[in-house]
Amino acid sequence: MSTAEDNAATRVVLAVNFNHDGAGVLLVDGRIGGFVCTERRSRLKKHPGLRAEDLDELLDQASVSLADVDHVLLCNLHNMDSPDVPHLHGSDLKDTWFEFWLNQHNDRVRIRDRTIPCTVNPDHHLIHAAAAYYTSPFDAGVSLAIDPLGCRAFAGRGNRLYPLRRGYDEWFTANIGYTSVAELLFGTGIVGAGKVMGLAPYGRTSAIDDADWKAVSTFAELLALASTDAVTVRVAEREVNASLAYAIQLGLERQLSLVLDDLGDVCRRNNLPAHLCLSGGTALNAIANQTCFTASTFDRLHLHPACGDDGTALGAALWYWHHVLGRPRQPFDNAELMYGRRGYPPARTAAAVDAAVAAHPGLLTVDRPADHVHAAADLISAGAVVGWYDGASEVGPRALGHRSMLADPRSPTVRDRLNSEVKYRESFRPFAPSVLNEHAGAWFGLTDSPFMLRACPVLRDGVPAITHVDGTSRIQTVTRRDNPPYHALLRRFHELTGVPMVLNTSLNTRGRPIDETPEDALDTLVNTNLDYLVFPGVVVEHRRCERPE
Repeated sequence: MSTAEDNAATRVVLAVNFNHDGAGVLLVDGRIGGFVCTERRSRLKKHPGLRAEDLDELLDQASVSLADVDHVLLCNLHNMDSPDVPHLHGSDLKDTWFEFWLNQHNDRVRIRDRTIPCTVNPDHHLIHAAAAYYTSPFDAGVSLAIDPLGCRAFAGRGNRLYPLRRGYDEWFTANIGYTSVAELLFGTGIVGAGKVMGLAPYGRTSAIDDADWKAVSTFAELLALASTDAVTVRVAEREVNASLAYAIQLGLERQLSLVLDDLGDVCRRNNLPAHLCLSGGTALNAIANQTCFTASTFDRLHLHPACGDDGTALGAALWYWHHVLGRPRQPFDNAELMYGRRGYPPARTAAAVDAAVAAHPGLLTVDRPADHVHAAADLISAGAVVGWYDGASEVGPRALGHRSMLADPRSPTVRDRLNSEVKYRESFRPFAPSVLNEHAGAWFGLTDSPFMLRACPVLRDGVPAITHVDGTSRIQTVTRRDNPPYHALLRRFHELTGVPMVLNTSLNTRGRPIDETPEDALDTLVNTNLDYLVFPGVVVEHRRCERPE
């Protein structure tokens, strides 16, 4: 069979990310048939690669076998090793990967007695950019990928992506600087970056605001700038330089704005629409995303919820399907992008909850209300912190209303309680809201932000729990189409309180991945001061008086 015939016969594509945030994707006829994030199942945060049981889950989700797989993409294989994984777990965890063998030309891979054509290590930033571009509603535009390894841009037209030779890596240093600051302040780059973003507003100083940033070209110069009249924040038993966090955040925003200015010119000169896609781990910085997009000449912005390396598996599969095979693009609904392919149906959830409850005798009570959505909203409006578990878990690191802890955004005390008694994390960490999309404009001046990757000013008073120290909030907008039960919960809370949002944070504790199974969720309930855990049709309460020491 000719290459063209081979391409035409290709139906099933498997892609695996072997770097941190290990993940696997199966495309079936161009649609996402399966998605697995390794850490959710292994319970080891940032777990690289894919294990044999994760591969089985992926095949099961897509209802295919290895005999059906026509092409495999092995991404970030042995060329992106992060020191953070051994730091977190005492091992690089490569011994946990499913077994495979590559031929000497790296064009055939053998998995479980089946030899399959493969592509090894497609360009890292290309597949980041592909995840954002090919899931966007745009027919054309630019896709920018930024992470600690670089800052690269691509032009998209139809089903093709083309690299732009812009030389950003010659001067774009904030991506590396952000990782260095995270390591210095919190001991880890890939876990600490989000903490730096939350800490940054506490460290604002006039010295940093007024600095000549052209004179700040090295990390030593950044440290010197941040040490002038530095603001510190106490974290556990030490003082942390919040001004250093503020300096690198401001540096990132200024450098990203310069890139977007240049890319805006590229679009104008090449007759490309002013459509921007952002990807790479740096695109998880919701403040920089929105600040720089708003200041740019771009009209529209799209991000995929898995901006990090878990998204490279999807990007690689979509790039191969569209760019290499030339297959036409298909639109994606938000729900296809933000939630996995398989959740627990109500009957299976109820059985799993019953089994998990039985593992904690005497500690839990179970109620089966006629309307668990209204029950959850009623509990939240009365001041409870409620775990919300529904359907398949989220794709990417943000809780988006399937594995969430929910609370009343009007409460002046719930933020401290969540950080100290439930999440067990640093006191400066902010919380975000899920807001009805139809009311988001009035409260935040922004609509259609379903993936919690854009931050904006809070325009009204009365919601201190989701308002950060700088007056901003990283919002998730919710529509009935994207998530009907969650939308109904928000509507009920709005009816009760007049506020069209709830505080939403991930259902997990510090250092742990987002809970995947009912058993994981119930372990969180038992081992924290979470008040209730709500499943479809089931409300579980912890008998607080019998909480273990």
